[in-house]
Amino acid sequence: MAGIKILLVEDDWIIAKEITLSLQDMGFEPVGTIDSGEEAIRQMPVLQPDLVLLDIGLSGDLTGIDTARQLKQQFKVPYIFLTALADQSTLEQAKLTEPYAYLVKPVSPESLYSSIEITMHNASQRKVPDVLPAEPLVKPLQYEEGIFVKNKKRLEKVQLSDVLYIEAVDVYAMMFTVHGKFLLSNSLKSVEEKFPASHFMRVHRSFIVNTHKIEAIEENDLMLAGRAIPIGKTFREPVMSRLQVL
Repeated sequence: MAGIKILLVEDDWIIAKEITLSLQDMGFEPVGTIDSGEEAIRQMPVLQPDLVLLDIGLSGDLTGIDTARQLKQQFKVPYIFLTALADQSTLEQAKLTEPYAYLVKPVSPESLYSSIEITMHNASQRKVPDVLPAEPLVKPLQYEEGIFVKNKKRLEKVQLSDVLYIEAVDVYAMMFTVHGKFLLSNSLKSVEEKFPASHFMRVHRSFIVNTHKIEAIEENDLMLAGRAIPIGKTFREPVMSRLQVL
């Protein structure tokens, strides 16, 4: 995402490298990788990141939690904690600093992307309270219609006929289309209620598919654009009855 500068504070260089590559693949702008809280605080005025990915378990005089407190007090920059399996006491201390999100290592690209998108959206709302978020889906849609979804720093029109499938990501949903993927500020249930049932069908607790985009059925999977979408056990009968099989 051009223009969104992200500072990574992580003392495991292998994890740092993997996250940096993921950020670059997603179009974000990594401005640096730092392995200590002290150096991160010193570099903040120079790097001026929009977001900090911060390891809780930093070694050194400043732990990740200590660093978070200074980021919050001095720079008012949003941050997301990176954590391995931490003890309950550490997590309780981390919660008191009010991070925007937690990511458990190893971090999946999908969780990383959705957490950053949601954090930046929430941070913008806190800074500018008079700016209203994009309106959620409020009425049933027709297949021939298009919807506007957030993509980087603009709202982009997506035709429903170009949608392949929608996947649940935490409390939000990721919409995959023939042109790319978009994070929706709606739950999968909300999408199911608003998208036309004539073309879209829930096939798993985590997936809705465009039935017109199904290319093949392989045992317990539906194939769409080369990806296997699982058919949930409780959904298999209605799915198979919906599809025309000779």
